[in-house]
Amino acid sequence: MEYKLDLGAWNSIFAVPCDIVDKHLKLAGAAQLKVILWVLRHAGEEFTTEDISCALSMSAADVRDSMLYWKETGIVCETEGIITPSPEVKVQTETSDLRMTGTASLPDDGAPRNSEKKDIETSEKKPSRALSRPEKPDIAYLTDRMNKDESIVYLMQTADEIFGRPTSNNEKETLLLIHEYDGLPVEVILMLMQYAADIGKCNARYIEKVAINWSDDEITTLERAEQRIQQLTSGRSAANLIMRLFGMPSRAPTERETKLADRWLNVWKFPPDVVKFAYEICVDAKGEYIPKYVNSVLERWYNSSVFTLDQAKADQQKGRKKAEKKKAATYDIEQFESTNAIFEEGF
Repeated sequence: MEYKLDLGAWNSIFAVPCDIVDKHLKLAGAAQLKVILWVLRHAGEEFTTEDISCALSMSAADVRDSMLYWKETGIVCETEGIITPSPEVKVQTETSDLRMTGTASLPDDGAPRNSEKKDIETSEKKPSRALSRPEKPDIAYLTDRMNKDESIVYLMQTADEIFGRPTSNNEKETLLLIHEYDGLPVEVILMLMQYAADIGKCNARYIEKVAINWSDDEITTLERAEQRIQQLTSGRSAANLIMRLFGMPSRAPTERETKLADRWLNVWKFPPDVVKFAYEICVDAKGEYIPKYVNSVLERWYNSSVFTLDQAKADQQKGRKKAEKKKAATYDIEQFESTNAIFEEGF
Protein backbone atom coordinates (compact mmCIF):
# COMPACT_ATOMS: atom_id res chain seq x y z
CA MET A 1 0.00 0.00 0.00
CA GLU A 2 1.32 3.43 -0.98
CA TYR A 3 0.74 6.62 1.01
CA LYS A 4 0.82 10.23 -0.17
CA LEU A 5 0.53 13.51 1.77
CA ASP A 6 -1.67 15.85 -0.28
CA LEU A 7 -0.75 19.45 0.59
CA GLY A 8 -2.91 20.99 -2.08
CA ALA A 9 -1.55 24.43 -3.04
CA TRP A 10 1.43 23.81 -0.74
CA ASN A 11 2.71 21.11 -3.09
CA SER A 12 4.21 23.88 -5.22
CA ILE A 13 5.86 26.80 -3.43
CA PHE A 14 8.74 29.23 -3.94
CA ALA A 15 10.86 31.28 -1.56
CA VAL A 16 10.40 35.00 -0.88
CA PRO A 17 13.38 36.88 0.63
CA CYS A 18 12.68 38.25 4.10
CA ASP A 19 13.87 41.71 2.99
CA ILE A 20 10.87 42.03 0.68
CA VAL A 21 8.48 41.61 3.60
CA ASP A 22 10.52 43.32 6.29
CA LYS A 23 11.68 46.36 4.33
CA HIS A 24 9.59 46.73 1.20
CA LEU A 25 6.07 45.44 1.85
CA LYS A 26 4.91 48.87 3.04
CA LEU A 27 7.05 50.78 0.56
CA ALA A 28 6.45 49.06 -2.76
CA GLY A 29 3.31 49.66 -4.79
CA ALA A 30 0.87 47.01 -5.99
CA ALA A 31 2.46 46.80 -9.43
CA GLN A 32 5.93 46.44 -7.96
CA LEU A 33 4.83 43.62 -5.64
CA LYS A 34 3.09 41.77 -8.48
CA VAL A 35 6.21 41.99 -10.60
CA ILE A 36 8.61 40.76 -7.91
CA LEU A 37 6.34 37.82 -7.04
CA TRP A 38 6.30 36.78 -10.69
CA VAL A 39 10.08 37.13 -10.87
CA LEU A 40 10.59 35.01 -7.75
CA ARG A 41 8.19 32.39 -9.05
CA HIS A 42 10.39 32.05 -12.14
CA ALA A 43 13.71 32.12 -10.29
CA GLY A 44 16.44 30.32 -12.22
CA GLU A 45 14.81 31.08 -15.55
CA GLU A 46 15.72 33.79 -18.05
CA PHE A 47 13.03 36.28 -18.94
CA THR A 48 12.64 39.81 -20.28
CA THR A 49 10.47 42.82 -19.55
CA GLU A 50 8.16 41.76 -22.36
CA ASP A 51 7.66 38.33 -20.78
CA ILE A 52 6.55 39.93 -17.51
CA SER A 53 4.33 42.43 -19.30
CA CYS A 54 2.55 39.67 -21.20
CA ALA A 55 2.15 37.41 -18.17
CA LEU A 56 0.74 40.11 -15.89
CA SER A 57 -1.21 42.08 -18.53
CA MET A 58 0.71 45.19 -17.56
CA SER A 59 2.20 47.86 -19.78
CA ALA A 60 5.89 47.53 -20.51
CA ALA A 61 6.44 50.99 -18.99
CA ASP A 62 4.90 49.89 -15.66
CA VAL A 63 7.01 46.73 -15.65
CA ARG A 64 10.20 48.68 -16.34
CA ASP A 65 9.36 51.16 -13.58
CA SER A 66 8.72 48.32 -11.12
CA MET A 67 11.89 46.51 -12.10
CA LEU A 68 13.87 49.72 -11.64
CA TYR A 69 12.72 49.79 -8.03
CA TRP A 70 13.84 46.21 -7.37
CA LYS A 71 17.12 46.65 -9.25
CA GLU A 72 18.05 49.73 -7.25
CA THR A 73 17.27 47.97 -3.98
CA GLY A 74 19.44 45.01 -4.98
CA ILE A 75 16.69 42.39 -5.11
CA VAL A 76 17.20 41.65 -8.83
CA CYS A 77 19.89 42.36 -11.36
CA GLU A 78 19.92 42.74 -15.13
CA THR A 79 22.53 41.49 -17.58
CA GLU A 80 22.19 42.32 -21.27
CA GLY A 81 18.43 42.55 -21.09
CA ILE A 82 17.99 39.34 -19.07
CA ILE A 83 16.55 39.81 -15.58
CA THR A 84 17.49 37.41 -12.77
CA PRO A 85 17.07 37.49 -8.97
CA SER A 86 20.17 38.85 -7.31
CA PRO A 87 22.09 36.48 -5.01
CA GLU A 88 22.38 39.34 -2.54
CA VAL A 89 19.01 40.61 -1.46
CA LYS A 90 20.04 42.71 1.50
CA VAL A 91 19.25 46.37 0.81
CA GLN A 92 22.11 48.75 1.46
CA THR A 93 20.41 51.48 3.46
CA GLU A 94 23.14 52.40 5.92
CA THR A 95 24.49 55.47 4.20
CA SER A 96 25.84 58.63 5.75
CA ASP A 97 25.20 60.93 2.79
CA LEU A 98 22.14 61.61 0.68
CA ARG A 99 22.87 59.75 -2.55
CA MET A 100 21.70 61.51 -5.67
CA THR A 101 21.18 60.28 -9.22
CA GLY A 102 23.44 63.02 -10.59
CA THR A 103 26.59 64.84 -9.54
CA ALA A 104 24.78 67.75 -7.88
CA SER A 105 24.23 67.64 -4.13
CA LEU A 106 21.99 69.38 -1.68
CA PRO A 107 23.32 72.59 -0.12
CA ASP A 108 24.80 72.57 3.36
CA ASP A 109 22.46 75.23 4.75
CA GLY A 110 19.86 73.13 6.46
CA ALA A 111 19.40 70.41 3.83
CA PRO A 112 19.68 66.76 4.99
CA ARG A 113 23.16 65.32 4.69
CA ASN A 114 22.99 62.25 6.89
CA SER A 115 20.61 60.26 9.06
CA GLU A 116 21.85 61.88 12.28
CA LYS A 117 20.75 65.38 11.27
CA LYS A 118 17.38 66.70 12.34
CA ASP A 119 14.54 66.26 9.85
CA ILE A 120 13.87 69.34 7.78
CA GLU A 121 10.19 69.43 8.70
CA THR A 122 11.02 70.06 12.38
CA SER A 123 13.68 72.65 11.69
CA GLU A 124 12.79 76.33 12.03
CA LYS A 125 15.48 77.34 9.56
CA LYS A 126 14.29 77.61 5.99
CA PRO A 127 16.90 76.38 3.45
CA SER A 128 18.09 79.07 1.09
CA ARG A 129 17.40 78.60 -2.59
CA ALA A 130 20.40 77.19 -4.45
CA LEU A 131 21.47 78.55 -7.80
CA SER A 132 20.28 75.34 -9.43
CA ARG A 133 17.86 72.69 -8.22
CA PRO A 134 19.60 69.51 -7.04
CA GLU A 135 19.02 66.10 -8.57
CA LYS A 136 16.31 63.96 -7.01
CA PRO A 137 17.26 61.54 -4.23
CA ASP A 138 17.73 57.97 -5.44
CA ILE A 139 15.48 55.04 -4.56
CA ALA A 140 17.89 53.74 -1.92
CA TYR A 141 17.72 57.00 0.03
CA LEU A 142 13.93 57.08 -0.42
CA THR A 143 13.70 53.56 1.01
CA ASP A 144 15.92 54.51 3.93
CA ARG A 145 13.78 57.56 4.74
CA MET A 146 10.58 55.53 4.56
CA ASN A 147 12.03 52.93 6.89
CA LYS A 148 12.91 55.63 9.42
CA ASP A 149 10.00 58.05 9.12
CA GLU A 150 6.36 56.95 9.13
CA SER A 151 5.28 60.36 7.84
CA ILE A 152 7.16 59.71 4.57
CA VAL A 153 5.36 56.37 4.24
CA TYR A 154 2.05 58.14 4.80
CA LEU A 155 2.96 60.73 2.16
CA MET A 156 3.72 58.08 -0.47
CA GLN A 157 0.68 55.94 0.33
CA THR A 158 -1.71 58.90 0.29
CA ALA A 159 -0.13 60.12 -2.96
CA ASP A 160 -1.19 56.81 -4.57
CA GLU A 161 -4.77 57.45 -3.44
CA ILE A 162 -4.81 61.04 -4.73
CA PHE A 163 -3.23 60.10 -8.06
CA GLY A 164 -5.66 57.20 -8.36
CA ARG A 165 -2.83 54.82 -9.27
CA PRO A 166 0.53 53.61 -7.94
CA THR A 167 2.95 56.52 -8.17
CA SER A 168 6.20 55.90 -10.02
CA ASN A 169 9.64 56.00 -8.45
CA ASN A 170 10.26 59.33 -10.16
CA GLU A 171 7.08 60.81 -8.66
CA LYS A 172 7.97 59.51 -5.19
CA GLU A 173 11.45 61.00 -5.46
CA THR A 174 9.93 64.33 -6.52
CA LEU A 175 7.68 64.38 -3.45
CA LEU A 176 10.62 63.58 -1.19
CA LEU A 177 12.64 66.38 -2.78
CA ILE A 178 9.77 68.83 -2.19
CA HIS A 179 9.62 67.75 1.45
CA GLU A 180 13.31 67.73 2.28
CA TYR A 181 14.73 70.41 -0.03
CA ASP A 182 11.84 72.85 -0.44
CA GLY A 183 10.83 72.39 3.18
CA LEU A 184 7.09 71.76 2.74
CA PRO A 185 5.54 69.61 5.49
CA VAL A 186 3.80 66.38 4.54
CA GLU A 187 0.32 67.76 5.24
CA VAL A 188 0.95 70.82 3.05
CA ILE A 189 2.20 68.62 0.17
CA LEU A 190 -0.92 66.47 0.44
CA MET A 191 -3.14 69.57 0.36
CA LEU A 192 -1.30 70.77 -2.74
CA MET A 193 -1.70 67.38 -4.44
CA GLN A 194 -5.42 67.31 -3.68
CA TYR A 195 -5.82 70.79 -5.17
CA ALA A 196 -3.91 69.68 -8.26
CA ALA A 197 -6.20 66.66 -8.59
CA ASP A 198 -9.31 68.84 -8.21
CA ILE A 199 -8.28 71.07 -11.13
CA GLY A 200 -7.15 68.18 -13.33
CA LYS A 201 -3.42 68.85 -13.04
CA CYS A 202 -2.35 65.99 -10.80
CA ASN A 203 1.10 65.46 -12.24
CA ALA A 204 4.55 65.68 -10.69
CA ARG A 205 5.70 68.54 -12.92
CA TYR A 206 2.83 70.87 -11.95
CA ILE A 207 3.00 69.91 -8.27
CA GLU A 208 6.75 70.57 -8.12
CA LYS A 209 6.37 73.93 -9.87
CA VAL A 210 3.70 75.11 -7.42
CA ALA A 211 5.64 73.67 -4.46
CA ILE A 212 8.71 75.75 -5.37
CA ASN A 213 6.52 78.86 -5.49
CA TRP A 214 4.98 78.00 -2.12
CA SER A 215 8.41 77.45 -0.62
CA ASP A 216 9.58 80.86 -1.84
CA ASP A 217 6.45 82.44 -0.31
CA GLU A 218 6.96 80.50 2.95
CA ILE A 219 3.65 78.68 2.69
CA THR A 220 4.61 75.97 5.17
CA THR A 221 1.48 75.70 7.32
CA LEU A 222 -2.00 74.35 6.65
CA GLU A 223 -3.51 77.77 7.30
CA ARG A 224 -1.32 79.50 4.73
CA ALA A 225 -1.80 76.66 2.25
CA GLU A 226 -5.57 76.94 2.61
CA GLN A 227 -5.43 80.70 2.06
CA ARG A 228 -3.32 80.25 -1.10
CA ILE A 229 -5.65 77.58 -2.45
CA GLN A 230 -8.65 79.85 -1.85
CA GLN A 231 -6.83 82.58 -3.74
CA LEU A 232 -6.00 80.24 -6.61
CA THR A 233 -9.55 78.92 -6.70
CA SER A 234 -11.09 82.39 -6.79
CA GLY A 235 -8.62 83.36 -9.51
CA ARG A 236 -9.59 80.38 -11.67
CA SER A 237 -13.29 81.14 -11.14
CA ALA A 238 -12.67 84.75 -12.18
CA ALA A 239 -10.74 83.61 -15.25
CA ASN A 240 -13.54 81.25 -16.31
CA LEU A 241 -16.05 84.07 -15.94
CA ILE A 242 -13.90 86.44 -18.01
CA MET A 243 -13.51 83.82 -20.75
CA ARG A 244 -17.30 83.45 -20.94
CA LEU A 245 -17.77 87.23 -21.03
CA PHE A 246 -15.30 87.55 -23.88
CA GLY A 247 -16.78 84.60 -25.79
CA MET A 248 -13.56 82.61 -25.60
CA PRO A 249 -13.54 78.79 -26.06
CA SER A 250 -14.03 76.73 -22.92
CA ARG A 251 -10.60 75.56 -21.72
CA ALA A 252 -8.31 75.70 -18.72
CA PRO A 253 -7.14 79.32 -18.23
CA THR A 254 -3.45 80.05 -18.33
CA GLU A 255 -1.57 81.33 -15.31
CA ARG A 256 -1.38 84.84 -16.81
CA GLU A 257 -5.12 84.88 -17.60
CA THR A 258 -5.86 83.76 -14.05
CA LYS A 259 -3.74 86.52 -12.52
CA LEU A 260 -5.32 89.23 -14.67
CA ALA A 261 -8.87 88.02 -14.05
CA ASP A 262 -8.21 87.82 -10.31
CA ARG A 263 -6.88 91.39 -10.37
CA TRP A 264 -9.82 92.77 -12.34
CA LEU A 265 -12.64 91.05 -10.45
CA ASN A 266 -11.26 90.21 -7.00
CA VAL A 267 -8.65 92.90 -6.31
CA TRP A 268 -9.93 95.93 -8.20
CA LYS A 269 -13.54 94.76 -7.70
CA PHE A 270 -14.83 95.71 -11.15
CA PRO A 271 -18.31 94.42 -12.07
CA PRO A 272 -18.31 91.97 -15.02
CA ASP A 273 -20.16 94.45 -17.31
CA VAL A 274 -17.40 97.05 -16.81
CA VAL A 275 -14.70 94.51 -17.68
CA LYS A 276 -16.62 93.50 -20.79
CA PHE A 277 -16.94 97.17 -21.80
CA ALA A 278 -13.15 97.52 -21.51
CA TYR A 279 -12.82 94.45 -23.72
CA GLU A 280 -15.13 96.02 -26.33
CA ILE A 281 -13.05 99.21 -26.29
CA CYS A 282 -9.94 97.12 -26.91
CA VAL A 283 -11.48 95.22 -29.85
CA ASP A 284 -12.80 98.46 -31.39
CA ALA A 285 -9.37 100.09 -31.14
CA LYS A 286 -7.11 97.12 -31.98
CA GLY A 287 -9.35 94.70 -33.83
CA GLU A 288 -8.56 91.89 -31.40
CA TYR A 289 -8.39 91.02 -27.71
CA ILE A 290 -5.12 92.21 -26.17
CA PRO A 291 -5.01 91.50 -22.41
CA LYS A 292 -2.40 94.19 -21.78
CA TYR A 293 -4.60 96.82 -23.44
CA VAL A 294 -7.68 95.81 -21.43
CA ASN A 295 -5.61 95.88 -18.25
CA SER A 296 -4.38 99.41 -19.02
CA VAL A 297 -7.96 100.63 -19.54
CA LEU A 298 -9.13 99.07 -16.29
CA GLU A 299 -6.09 100.33 -14.41
CA ARG A 300 -6.82 103.90 -15.55
CA TRP A 301 -10.44 103.55 -14.42
CA TYR A 302 -9.33 102.08 -11.09
CA ASN A 303 -6.96 104.99 -10.45
CA SER A 304 -9.75 107.41 -11.44
CA SER A 305 -12.38 105.69 -9.24
CA VAL A 306 -14.47 104.69 -12.23
CA PHE A 307 -16.30 101.53 -11.13
CA THR A 308 -19.75 101.48 -12.74
CA LEU A 309 -20.75 100.96 -16.35
CA ASP A 310 -22.31 104.46 -16.56
CA GLN A 311 -19.10 106.01 -15.20
CA ALA A 312 -17.03 103.99 -17.68
CA LYS A 313 -19.20 105.04 -20.63
CA ALA A 314 -19.03 108.67 -19.53
CA ASP A 315 -15.26 108.47 -19.23
CA GLN A 316 -15.02 106.88 -22.66
CA GLN A 317 -17.25 109.57 -24.19
CA LYS A 318 -15.17 112.26 -22.53
CA GLY A 319 -12.02 110.73 -23.91
CA ARG A 320 -13.53 110.47 -27.39
CA LYS A 321 -14.53 114.16 -27.39
CA LYS A 322 -11.09 115.13 -26.20
CA ALA A 323 -9.51 113.11 -29.00
CA GLU A 324 -11.81 114.67 -31.60
CA LYS A 325 -11.03 118.16 -30.32
CA LYS A 326 -7.32 117.45 -30.49
CA LYS A 327 -7.73 116.07 -33.99
CA ALA A 328 -9.67 119.15 -35.10
CA ALA A 329 -7.01 121.43 -33.63
CA THR A 330 -4.37 119.56 -35.58
CA TYR A 331 -6.29 120.04 -38.81
CA ASP A 332 -6.67 123.78 -38.09
CA ILE A 333 -2.89 124.17 -37.71
CA GLU A 334 -2.28 122.29 -40.94
CA GLN A 335 -4.84 124.44 -42.75
CA PHE A 336 -3.30 127.60 -41.35
CA GLU A 337 0.18 126.59 -42.43
CA SER A 338 -1.09 125.69 -45.92
CA THR A 339 -2.96 129.00 -46.31
CA ASN A 340 0.03 130.95 -45.02
CA ALA A 341 2.30 129.27 -47.55
CA ILE A 342 -0.04 130.23 -50.43
CA PHE A 343 -0.24 133.80 -49.14
CA GLU A 344 3.53 134.11 -49.00
CA GLU A 345 3.91 132.72 -52.54
CA GLY A 346 1.57 135.50 -53.81
CA PHE A 347 4.07 138.07 -52.70
